[in-house]
Amino acid sequence: MSKIFHSLQTKLTLSFVLLIVVISGMVFFYTFRATKKALKDQLRNELMSTAAAVSAVIDGNVHAGLKPGDENTPEFRKILEQLRAVQGNNPDIKYIYTMRRTQQGPEFVVDADYGTGEDTVRIGQFYGEGLQFPQLLEGFEKTSADYEMTTDQWGVVLSGYSPIRDSLGNPAGLVGIDMDSKDVVARLKVIQNSIYYLIGIAIILAGVIVLLFSQTIIRDINKLNRTANQISLGQMDAVVDVKRRDEIGELAESFSRMQASLKIMMNQDENPNESEK
Repeated sequence: MSKIFHSLQTKLTLSFVLLIVVISGMVFFYTFRATKKALKDQLRNELMSTAAAVSAVIDGNVHAGLKPGDENTPEFRKILEQLRAVQGNNPDIKYIYTMRRTQQGPEFVVDADYGTGEDTVRIGQFYGEGLQFPQLLEGFEKTSADYEMTTDQWGVVLSGYSPIRDSLGNPAGLVGIDMDSKDVVARLKVIQNSIYYLIGIAIILAGVIVLLFSQTIIRDINKLNRTANQISLGQMDAVVDVKRRDEIGELAESFSRMQASLKIMMNQDENPNESEK
């Protein structure tokens, strides 16, 4: 076991594999960060596109005129059904709702989940936490989306916003769309696992290639070692059977020249009179 551990082949293989692991780790962290950013940008674009499409079909004049207690009016119900239709066709959407701006801050107007649970909101419910989300406030003027996931009483989400405009083009509110953080993390997990698998396969293939390559080197070194042992035992006819075009091949040629020189020297020692003639 000790001989195997200290062998050149083991050292070469471990050194190359370690180098590959280090390089792969650096590539992984760089690739994952870049991919994570690209995925977030893609999700932000999806949220903004969907929010913009929904806000374009909502009547801004009707939306601006809704007041607390109008939850059973046809105007409220129409917007509610529009939001629910979008939510039903997009399983990635956790919440979809509309808001409008007041002097105190943003307030809810229509929530697609209205009437389905105890934590749904009604017209005019103040959203104080919205004051700390700059992209939400920006959404009353232009389409925007959160750069990072946000947390409030309804959970952790990534959100997109787009303004609702009245017939004159003035802001009359916004459409907000939330994607659950679990969906975002799940997509990142798929990418992360894919990179893990690719790096793992690359390390295994590289290890096999290095092992096969090192075997050819060790094989020829062992041949030279056996030839040297044979010569040391007086077997001057031992053949240096190594044909390579690298440094080991040059070493083999030097071995052959040394062997030829030793033969000449031994012949001179055995026949001193011939050398004097």
